[in-house]
Amino acid sequence: MKIQPANHLANSLLLFLVSLIMLQIIYFIAANQAHQRQAQTLSLALEKRIALDLPWLRLPNDVMNSVADEDSVRDYLDRLNQQASQQGYAIRALELQGISATLPDDNFASQAQTHELHIPGQTLSLRLGTKTFTLFDGLSVYPLLAALLFTLLVNRPREQVDPLNSAAHEPETLPAHPKLIVNLQERTLSNSLDDRQVQLSNKPFCFYVALLEYCLQHENAALNHNKNIPEELLDLANRYFYRLIELGHTIRKRPDFSTNLDKMLSEIRAALDDVFRDCPEVKIPFYPPKAQGEGSRSKLHNYALEQLQVEDVEIIGK
Repeated sequence: MKIQPANHLANSLLLFLVSLIMLQIIYFIAANQAHQRQAQTLSLALEKRIALDLPWLRLPNDVMNSVADEDSVRDYLDRLNQQASQQGYAIRALELQGISATLPDDNFASQAQTHELHIPGQTLSLRLGTKTFTLFDGLSVYPLLAALLFTLLVNRPREQVDPLNSAAHEPETLPAHPKLIVNLQERTLSNSLDDRQVQLSNKPFCFYVALLEYCLQHENAALNHNKNIPEELLDLANRYFYRLIELGHTIRKRPDFSTNLDKMLSEIRAALDDVFRDCPEVKIPFYPPKAQGEGSRSKLHNYALEQLQVEDVEIIGK
């Protein structure tokens, strides 16, 4: 079911607002914690700085019966505050031993803390103020950008996938085209799918290679048991036998390919059954058909390879 545009816009706006509020709260808490850690660090640094400068400041001392030079102390505090302001530090020195800085800032006075400085025979008080962390300080453009990006990612257009259409548009993986490989050098038959190699004896091997070539040269060839084997087929078988002699496979006398046709075809079929053991459904173009029926009817069947094509066969060592 498709979402209406108005509902989609409302959902997107709601998602944006919720994510913005959550991200802004997270950012505010993190920024406040960072502010507090910075305030502690600055307080320690300023307290140490003032402690080092105490010997040069004219502060009231009851033990020594000395009075304070308030103007010089006030100028000192003002210089410290000016340096802190220039550096962008959120801390001010408000008061030292009862002597206040010239221009106290309410933003710092509300977060004032009193520290004690110890010198020989006297303890001095120091008030330091850190800037109040306001709601405005916790606002940033980063949560806004993050919420916008999150909303865009969640609501980006998604193409509806139709299983039927996707299947129709996907290119079909065509099965590998089976090929019979005849290797005269090894005197083997194999297929191009799993390279299973099977050897045949010389006579059925030569006759089968001749049968392959004969059926490729003669479309719709008629090879019947009740007729003599064509001379052209016998010549091809003899030629391949002589080729085996050249390759060193045999030194025997040339066999008579016109005899024992049924035995030769039976051995050829057995070898092909072994070659295509794992994929018997692809052996049909290479397989001499068996006789259907018994007696005289079986002599009428055609053992030619009627479905064989040139691209189905590769002869090596020809």
